[in-house]
Amino acid sequence: MKRLGLVRTLKGTILFLAAMAVLCYVKIFPDAIVEMGRQSADVSWLVTPGVIAVSVSAIPIAIALGLFWMICTEVGRDNSFCYKNAKLLSGIGFCALIDTGYCAVGTVTLELLAGGPVWLLGIGVCVVGLAIALAAFLLSHLVLKAADLKAENDLTI
Repeated sequence: MKRLGLVRTLKGTILFLAAMAVLCYVKIFPDAIVEMGRQSADVSWLVTPGVIAVSVSAIPIAIALGLFWMICTEVGRDNSFCYKNAKLLSGIGFCALIDTGYCAVGTVTLELLAGGPVWLLGIGVCVVGLAIALAAFLLSHLVLKAADLKAENDLTI
């Protein structure tokens, strides 16, 4: 795949992920929380705080998608291995860690307040978030090393 095709595919994937996130955070998650409140009177008082708490978790996701868009723009400029991309990948890693920590705190809080089988889903989300963070930090390190090699080669020519 040529560079331009790769960038278009990646940016299309980002737009698709953003659309899915909007769908989840606007329709699916709030509806599920409201339904849980209807099914159990014990947790009905958690509906509004739950919708707000889940909505806040969308912020790091939106930031990470924006950072990834910027990386794709640099790749499109044939500037894949640069210090900027390494920094942007670190930013994605930090967004993943923040969202993972927020999810862990929310899962524990919900377990303490309401009980129920939400902890299993929370653990799964936390594991995926940690995997994304680790991958982003590893890629950041590798891009940084490649940028150093590129800068060294540029000086020798």
